[in-house]
Parts: sequence; C-alpha cells; structure tokens
Amino acid sequence: MSLQTMSVLFFAAYLVFVTFIAWWSSRATSGAAADVDYYLGGHQTPTVVLAFSYVTASVSAAAFMGDPGVMSTIGWPYYWIVIGIIPGLVLPAVLLMRKMRLQADKLGSLTVPEYLGQRYNSKSLQLIIAGVVSIFYIFPLVAQFKGGAILLESFTGISFDLGLFIITAIIIFYVIAGGLRSVAWTDFVQGFPMLVISIILLAVSLNAVGGFTGLEEKLAAINPDMLRVVEADKPDAQMTLSGIIGNFVFWCIIFVSQPYLCSRFLAIPNVSRKTIGIFLITVLVLTVIYNSFYIAGLTGRVLFPDADPDHLTVTMAINLLPQWLAAMMMIGIFAAMISTATSILLVVGQSIGRDFYSQTINKNASPQKEVLVTRIAVFIVAIIVMLFNYVNPPKLLSIFLYLGLSGIGSCIGVPLFTAIVSDRGTKKGAIGSAISGPVSYVIFCYGLSINFWVSCLLAVLVAAVVMVTFSLIWPEKAPHHGAAIEEAA
Repeated sequence: MSLQTMSVLFFAAYLVFVTFIAWWSSRATSGAAADVDYYLGGHQTPTVVLAFSYVTASVSAAAFMGDPGVMSTIGWPYYWIVIGIIPGLVLPAVLLMRKMRLQADKLGSLTVPEYLGQRYNSKSLQLIIAGVVSIFYIFPLVAQFKGGAILLESFTGISFDLGLFIITAIIIFYVIAGGLRSVAWTDFVQGFPMLVISIILLAVSLNAVGGFTGLEEKLAAINPDMLRVVEADKPDAQMTLSGIIGNFVFWCIIFVSQPYLCSRFLAIPNVSRKTIGIFLITVLVLTVIYNSFYIAGLTGRVLFPDADPDHLTVTMAINLLPQWLAAMMMIGIFAAMISTATSILLVVGQSIGRDFYSQTINKNASPQKEVLVTRIAVFIVAIIVMLFNYVNPPKLLSIFLYLGLSGIGSCIGVPLFTAIVSDRGTKKGAIGSAISGPVSYVIFCYGLSINFWVSCLLAVLVAAVVMVTFSLIWPEKAPHHGAAIEEAA
C-alpha cells in the first residue's frame, strides 16, 4: 500500500472519529443558558480536557511546520522561543486564572472583550477589543488553513484548493456544533497523535544525524552561526539580545493574553487549588513535550538541506518514517492546525455575536438568538479565510501567525494584566492602552521595519506607559471588583 493511499485511509478514519467526538460532545448540555453553554461549556468541561485544549490550541500548524522551518534557517538562537513559551504558558496562568474567573463570574462576562469592558466600565473598550480581535485573528486563521491544505496535498494528493474546501467544512462543523465544549473535546482527542509525532520524529531524526554531538558538528559545517546562543546583529536578525527580551514579552504577556487561550480560564469548572493544580501540571508536561519538536528543524536542515522550510517536517516524515507512522505524522500536524483554527474562529464568532450584536446592536436578543448570530459569523469568517487562501496564500506561516497574535496581544495584554493585579487602572487608561498597543506595533513592525519580537516589546512598553499616564492624568474612580472578589473568596 502506497503512502498516499494509507494517508487517505488514516485521514478518513480521523475525520470520522473526531466528527463523532464533536457530535457527541455537542449533545451534552449543562443546564445553563444557551450562551453560557456554547461559549464556556457551562463550566462543566473536565479540567484535563481544558488543559489539553489550552496547549494544543497554542501548538498550531506553525509549531509543526513553520517554526521548525524558520529554525532550520536560523539555528539554535531560534530555540529561545521554546525557552520563552514554557514559562509563558504556565506562569501567567498562575497569576490570571483564579482572579479572572472570579471576576468574570461576578460581572457575568462570557468573553474576554466583555470581561475587560465590564471590568473598566467601558462599552467602548469592549468594542475596540472585539474589533481588533475580529480583524487581527484573520492572519493566524489564514496561516492555519494554508498549513492544513499543504499537508493534505503532500500526503494524500488532494489538491490545495480541494484541501482548503475540506478544511473549511471541517472547521465550520466543529465550531458550530457545540461551541467551546466541542472544540475542547476535539482538541483533547487530537492531542494524542500530536504527542506521538512530537516524540517519534524527533527521536528518529536525532538518531539519523548522530545525536546532539553529530548535530552540532554537522551544523557547524553548514553554518557556524547556527550554533550561536544569540543571533548576530544584522538587518534581518530575529534573536538578537533585544529580540530575545521581546520573545519573553511575547510569550508571557502577548501570547497568553490571546482570547482563544485565556478564555479557558473563564471556562474552568472551579477555582479550587486542586483544579488549578491539575490544569497547570498538565499544561507544563504537554508544553515541554510539544515544543521540543522545534529541534526537528535543525535535524531536518542537516538531513534535507534543500527542502523548502515550510515543507521540511513533511519531507522528514515521508523519508524517515515507516508509511503508517508518516501517515500518523500527517494526522498529528493536521490536528494541530484544526485545534488552533477552531479555537480562534470560535472567539471571532463570539466577538461578533456577543460583543457587537447582543451587547450593542440588539441588547434584547435572547441567548439563543445570540448563539445563532455567532454561528452565522463563524460560517462567514471561515469562508472569507478560505477565499483569501485561494487568492493570495501567505509564505512563512509562523511569521504570518505571529503578526496577527502580536497585534491582538499588544491591544489586550496591558489592560488584562492591570485588571487582574491592580484597581488603579482607569477607563481612559485602558482605552488608550488598547489603541496605542496595536497602533505602535504596526508602526514599529511595518513602518520602521523592526523585527516583530522587538516590535512586541516596544508596543507593550508604549501600551504600559499610556495606561499609567492616562490613569494618573484622569484618575476617575475605577470599579474595585478585584478587591471585593478577593474578600468574598
């Protein structure tokens, strides 16, 4: 049996199984209102399932295709991403999860834009954040759709255009079927093939290059700069010293501020020490395993020096693994793409259905009507993303992904952390920060051509300065939800 035939069979079996999971999970109801059930799973999704969803949603197709490809061109300096992402996913969750869930419950918030709008008593802030989310999340969605279509074309022979259509249909079904509960459970079952390929392909490729010793020797022969700890300072360098600092800012503030991730904090069943501990331990273990896969970019550079960076890990799987394992590799990467895309698309739909429609346009909308509008928005946005890829699919998936995430994180990060740790941030400070963050990011990254890691750092600094300055100049009394909640808890 050829690899192509086996990949088609694996893919069909995968679709049947995960579709069943999505259907099964969508049938369960929590007894809560339709919007609470759809957006937050009625606060009844198991903690381990939410933790899997939190991590697998963060580990996108870029982490299995784009990022190893970039690492194959830069070398070890790019591994600072892994060093940043592990504490970046865990430590902010320690700070944010409990307080954010308690405050959101008190305020009745179901989305991150709504939570921040209510936290600062500002409908304008809610709409600004919802608008930024709806626009900037198009970038990572386009990257995920393209990555999945490339994957299907490489393994199954399905054309890029047909693959895009199949991916769009799958994602629309998963998100519309059962909201967060459906997305979280499909993320959970998809997390296991992702674990398998993370471990097996890295182990096989490391063995093929002679272990870490052989890898170092062969990389030195290709380009000694690939062995540097910090990238040499040059116009296109990403991991210079300032880039490394910006990298930590990205993962610890910008990345964890993404609504498609921190919405899991709002959905967690309860805030007991045991529940949060289970969540954090699961996240730590999964994050370490998944992100070790970046090293495959280096082994791939040695073994397949002429491979296209975005196709490097696919080339490795086809040439290094038995056919059934190569087909499993395809399923694992496809699962990574689906888990991220469904989570992001759900948040975009929520921003349109709740933050724009039911909170602004039709304030008397029933929860059922609100969910219906959300589902319609999910369908329309998915079609737009599909058409974008038909017309002008992007190159370097990881770069395109990070551009979108950085714009959103620079908008939300400072107001979110301030809302959790302080009662002194004000409405004007939050609005100024939410606007100045993404605007300054665009200026630094596109206007001044500063690499996006440094642009992230500078944008967060600008947003923080604006938050502090505006809050001091206009010291309007902010609602002290945090203190009240802590006393009640």
